[in-house]
Amino acid sequence: SDVTFDMREPWDRRRCRLAYGAMALMIQTIIVVSKPERRRRVLTSERIVGGLGSSAESFRPMGKDRWRNVFGSTVYNWSSHQHLRSSYQAARPFPHVVLRQLFNQDFLKEARDEAIRHLVAQPKETDLFKVFQVPEDLSCISSVNKSLASRIPCLMTLREALASQPFLDLLGNVTGVKDLSPDRIDCSVNVYVKGNHLLCHDDVIGSRRLSYIIYLVDQHPRWNKSEGGRLELYPPGGSSPECYVTPEWNSMIVFKVDPGRSFHAVEEVFGDRPRLTVSGWYHPPPDLEVNNPKESEGRKSSREDIKSSECGSKFRPALGCEGVPNTHAEDTRSPLHALKPEDIDYLSRYINPSFLNHSHIQSIHSKILKSSSALLTPFLNTPSLPASLWRNERGEIREEISGIREFRQAGWEEVGPAHKRRFLEYSAESKDILKEHRIERRNIRTNRTAIDLEGRKNLNNNSTRKRCRGTMELGLELERLQTELFLSGAFQRYLMALSGLRTCAVRSSIRYFRRGKDYCVAYGGGLGEGNLRLDVTLCFALGSQSEWQASNMGGFEAYIAAPTPISHTGNSSIEDTGSQGGSDSDEAATCRVGNPTTGNAREDDEPQDTDQDQTDDQGCSGGSMVLCVDSVFNALSIVVRDAGTLKFVKYLEREAPGDRLDVASEFDVHRDDIIT
Repeated sequence: SDVTFDMREPWDRRRCRLAYGAMALMIQTIIVVSKPERRRRVLTSERIVGGLGSSAESFRPMGKDRWRNVFGSTVYNWSSHQHLRSSYQAARPFPHVVLRQLFNQDFLKEARDEAIRHLVAQPKETDLFKVFQVPEDLSCISSVNKSLASRIPCLMTLREALASQPFLDLLGNVTGVKDLSPDRIDCSVNVYVKGNHLLCHDDVIGSRRLSYIIYLVDQHPRWNKSEGGRLELYPPGGSSPECYVTPEWNSMIVFKVDPGRSFHAVEEVFGDRPRLTVSGWYHPPPDLEVNNPKESEGRKSSREDIKSSECGSKFRPALGCEGVPNTHAEDTRSPLHALKPEDIDYLSRYINPSFLNHSHIQSIHSKILKSSSALLTPFLNTPSLPASLWRNERGEIREEISGIREFRQAGWEEVGPAHKRRFLEYSAESKDILKEHRIERRNIRTNRTAIDLEGRKNLNNNSTRKRCRGTMELGLELERLQTELFLSGAFQRYLMALSGLRTCAVRSSIRYFRRGKDYCVAYGGGLGEGNLRLDVTLCFALGSQSEWQASNMGGFEAYIAAPTPISHTGNSSIEDTGSQGGSDSDEAATCRVGNPTTGNAREDDEPQDTDQDQTDDQGCSGGSMVLCVDSVFNALSIVVRDAGTLKFVKYLEREAPGDRLDVASEFDVHRDDIIT
């Protein structure tokens, strides 16, 4: 309406005025139509914010700031927040989310290069992990080592970015955890190389709220699951992971630290490429700090569960020493009176005769009184050695069970939960299977084409079934040895002659530790204050004994002094954990297990008992190393343990010389025999 025309004007001028009027009309139309559209977009933003647990009033548009050169688009895209929250809530076995392409590619590459050029990682090892870690935490490196901080500007910026308000908003919107302090964020650099690992735990220490891992692994080629190093997520009480997260360049996994639920582990690294990460935890502000509860909805944290429960079967009475007088009451240091001539005759069927010699018994007795331990090898005589293990004396076998999927058919069960232990245990509940197996063996002797347990024919031509039968035979022979020797009254009196202690209760298990899978973390076994326990373990280290002596790939049994509880709020530690095997502080994570160099067996047949009182200034799980017992073929270890001592079997790496097999027995001791 504002445009007028004068027909006397030249045509070209009229055409320009006409075009101007049309453009003005179009602009007005666009403005009118776009107003409700703008209102709709604002309401949409409010719905997104409300759906993420925030009010519309708390929404602040994120303008351009210094972090846009650090983060990718995920941090500033509110619609992606909603999608990530849905993914977080639906994840199993517990809520978690993987943020991909989170950072600017060029920035993250420079940060990775700085870590490789300027940071030095040191080896750390406990019952729970084996890893290389940079000692300086990125959150405090500027005050501890200013020179180093000046050489890693991108890594320092990365730490600041994790504490920036845009990123804290992202974490709060996705996980629902809002009370995070930008000043209390642990941030450590860790490197996992071949053989390194981290066992199952739930991360509950102090006031930790969120756990995170940023992967700085090689971008090309992409990390493959065959290289190991994946993050394993476990269901509560499970012995095997339910979900795996493969390391991926420029990705970050985040989950809430939840007692008794957020169980996770780092799979052993099998490949040659290092697994480089930046990881840590978010904490609340000091005024809101409340340590994670020991129980959450009836669930205990992994640390509390280990300390408050037994790890193994129940004890049953051991009556072999009933009626035998107390050696201390007789004021004598020699308990040989406990052994009867018929006991010697019975034990000689199984035990190397040299260890039944009275003078040798006296020598072992003196050694146990001095150092509380002894190692006897070779312990069993050749006729009593399980036939399936004869070949191992020449180093011809590395495993009996590894690689067999249906090991349950052979009478073995995988036991857990994974935050305490994982190994195969021979199950006495498989009597029916074994009974059928014995019948089957008789049929095979008479008919070379007998039908196997599942009805398949030509059993002798099936190599897998042959190996399965071999593990059945091994379990049967060890069960016979367990019943006839270790649970016998004669053996209990033999233990009294060696240790001077009378046994009153016993539990025993047949265990199989597979390479690349199995372990038992540090625990006290429910031993009360003032009590003593005899740990008696007959070990069979499969494979070359010379390789076992030269290797440091786990499988050994270690004893450590129980640490003193320390109040801790959670500073830098090993990636996504603090050591839990009896420790109450993150300082435990920086302790390493000494090389297991004591108690090595010789390859000849001459029997020996080895003094194992060698100690190490540094131990694992926050306690000093008291004793380390090597894995040796046909070796019996005897250890006197009190309530202040924890024990564990170190995770057996995949490149170890062979698997570990043992018969582990624990004997409770009469209180009258304990000298205070």
